[in-house]
Amino acid sequence: MKKLQRISDAEKQIMEYIWAAGRPVTTSEIIQHLPEGKSWKQNTVVTFLTRLTKKGIIKATRIGKANHYEPCVTEQEYRNFETKQFIKDVHKGSVLGFITALYDNGDLTKEDIENLMKRLKE
Repeated sequence: MKKLQRISDAEKQIMEYIWAAGRPVTTSEIIQHLPEGKSWKQNTVVTFLTRLTKKGIIKATRIGKANHYEPCVTEQEYRNFETKQFIKDVHKGSVLGFITALYDNGDLTKEDIENLMKRLKE
């Protein structure tokens, strides 16, 4: 698999629909299912799809007159990539630094800590 690259918020909105669809989708389907308040023109959506294809996040298959887009990366794989990048960029690669920040900010509940301890013991 190609090395993953970050995707923009706009690209992520398109990917959320593609991942949720669970099947190849066309540009017109994507346009019909844009998040509320988004009224991108077809050229805008095609530009985002082209970028996603170049990044290796999706692939396009021409069927008749339409491209059908499907993910090359699962939503979970992309989330894992984003999490690793965040920890690398913000916490200098330190998972402990990340967890410490969550703890210090009061974002970890007692249940979260117990679950984390269980996972670490596995």
